[in-house]
Amino acid sequence: PHAGIHQAFSKADTTISQSIRSIVNLIQRPGLIRIGFDDLLSALRSRNGRCLFGFGESDSDNRAHDALAQALKSPLMDRGRTLADSARVLVQVAGGPGMTLSEVEIVMKELDRHVSDETQILFGTAVDGRLGERLTVTIISSFAADEHLPQTQPPMSSAPPMPPAWEQPHEARPKVEVEPEPAPIEDFQSETSPIEEPGLAEVEIAPAPLEEQAPNTVEVLDTAEPPPVITPRRKPAPANEEKVSAEKSTQAKQEVLQFEPVNRGRFEKSEPTIVEGEDLDVPTYLRKKIKVK
Repeated sequence: PHAGIHQAFSKADTTISQSIRSIVNLIQRPGLIRIGFDDLLSALRSRNGRCLFGFGESDSDNRAHDALAQALKSPLMDRGRTLADSARVLVQVAGGPGMTLSEVEIVMKELDRHVSDETQILFGTAVDGRLGERLTVTIISSFAADEHLPQTQPPMSSAPPMPPAWEQPHEARPKVEVEPEPAPIEDFQSETSPIEEPGLAEVEIAPAPLEEQAPNTVEVLDTAEPPPVITPRRKPAPANEEKVSAEKSTQAKQEVLQFEPVNRGRFEKSEPTIVEGEDLDVPTYLRKKIKVK
């Protein structure tokens, strides 16, 4: 911590590059007891993802002890104190052709002092002629902080009370929406059913004389349709004038059956004023068939 910033970053770069080379050699290097990729994943499996890495190398007379001590002093190893809480520890001991079995036993016995009895050790060893008189120790593990997990969970328990408050209004909404839907459908059918039976068709089909059509014209005018032209009633003519009355009556029938509406001017949109079967809103010269010159 008291080192300069350039020295600190240089040490960090060295540690990162050394860890990458060690992992590559650990997987690719052929060995007497080889460590595979599955073993590496098993050692790194942890809940909080904190990785422990240490690498040591020595060619002294007591190289086994010195290499392990250097690996435990790695910045990511905390002098081996965190290995006691690790569930799995991966260890590889590699050296040249002169590496002995006693050196491997020295490394494993000293490492056993830093781990607990419940820790699973994944061991591997390899002989590499490129190392010469050097002996390397690689330690990879993951910090299992099971004890710290309950402390982070209690603050999260305060959040669950909110969802039940939001769920209550959602359950009540579908009940309110489902009930009013069938009601307007039935009311709409009941209102439209009586409208489908108008009585206007009967007036248009049956032709009748003038005297019988007079009361019917009032019903037609009530429906806001233009009224037909109706001639006033006349007294029965004498026997000598039967031919003249017959011709006039035939002409009157033809005029009544005309379907062309009469223009009522400004009274077009108002209800007709009918007195004794005559529409007083129609001008007199139109009602009495008087031609204006």
